[in-house]
Amino acid sequence: MVDDAGAFTLLQRFARTLVRQYDLDDVLSDLAGELRDVLEVAGAGVMLVDDNDDLRFVSSSDEVLKHLEDLQIELDEGPCLRAYKTAEQVFAPDLRDDSRFPKFGPRAVDAGMLAVFSYPLHYEEQVFGALNLYRTEPGKLDENQRKLGAAFADISTLYLMHGSDDERREQVTRQLQGALDSRVLIEQAKGFVAATCGVTISEAFEMLRGHARANGQRLRTVATDVVEHRLPTDDLHRTRRVVSTGTSSL
Repeated sequence: MVDDAGAFTLLQRFARTLVRQYDLDDVLSDLAGELRDVLEVAGAGVMLVDDNDDLRFVSSSDEVLKHLEDLQIELDEGPCLRAYKTAEQVFAPDLRDDSRFPKFGPRAVDAGMLAVFSYPLHYEEQVFGALNLYRTEPGKLDENQRKLGAAFADISTLYLMHGSDDERREQVTRQLQGALDSRVLIEQAKGFVAATCGVTISEAFEMLRGHARANGQRLRTVATDVVEHRLPTDDLHRTRRVVSTGTSSL
């Protein structure tokens, strides 16, 4: 099933962002979480290729999926890797019985994810990574889910390719490296906030993202300020309370 109203709103928001200046890591971080809700799947993740042509985790809707994204790289096997290598959609509707992924399949099932659907992020002959959708129950995506998954994969590619032909290669390299560098900072900040505030990694990420949105800042900026001790974790708690209650801090 698809949340039609949510899908329309999300498409509008990403279309508006595309014609403005944007931070790629913020866009991909938002996309993973939003797709989970709009497509009514258990979660979503994005992986991009680095300068060494190796896939690296960039964004996921929760920590279980981050582990599974990293696991595909570790095992050198999985729908995401296959989608990246073949530049074709790879659907695994039942990982309990999929001979293509004998190592990854059982590990994903043990983690509670029984189906994975991967869309390559590609433009002509160049493949940048993959967008992955996860489900906790076996079964195929319905037609609307499949089409919207493909549409948002194309949107992700547009963000990567934004710019003129002459600037394309340089911009893609810069955007990809920037997103990967941002991810390192964000992971450090998530770990620090979780340890300091006694919350889960997922909750720590929501605190960072909530503070960035509430104050009109880039996620990377907030993460950097936390890691470099310019932003006290008490401020993250304060923002979280304000956002959750809908009250003003003034």
